[in-house]
Amino acid sequence: MTIALRPHHFLCLPGYKGYNYNKEQVSSWDTISKQLNENPDTDILILGSKDDLCKKCPNDGVQSKATCLEKNVSALDKKVQDLLGLVTGQVYKYSDILKKLHEVMTPEKHAELCSGCAWWKKGLCHDTFAQSKAPFLSVTASAKFDPSKVTYIPPKKQDEEKAA
Repeated sequence: MTIALRPHHFLCLPGYKGYNYNKEQVSSWDTISKQLNENPDTDILILGSKDDLCKKCPNDGVQSKATCLEKNVSALDKKVQDLLGLVTGQVYKYSDILKKLHEVMTPEKHAELCSGCAWWKKGLCHDTFAQSKAPFLSVTASAKFDPSKVTYIPPKKQDEEKAA
């Protein structure tokens, strides 16, 4: 089985917590996240456009009110592609991409790349690349996750000031 992904999703998958735009897309992300965590040597085809994770996304990427504007996403894809040395149209093992990601990603680089993202602004992934030697795995890999039972609690003002 080969999964098609665009480069910026390698920043999203390790911190995925079960939130998304609609139930269909949550299901798609849950399925792919589980597949990758249970089979880290899954083949990944690098795309420069909508991939297996965003094919059920309600955003068209063109309208000015779209959460993910294609021009912004494409620019982020290019940065991540360059950072990880990925080539569009090539197939890689997910485990190899994660290894490279672990080598080059820092919390600061994550903030630099993702601070414009809606999910970043909600505070859902700030801790994804905290310094650790453990491999990056999604929460869905080891536990059943029901996003309807989770409440987002924003950081305290003093925590935000410490982070800045």
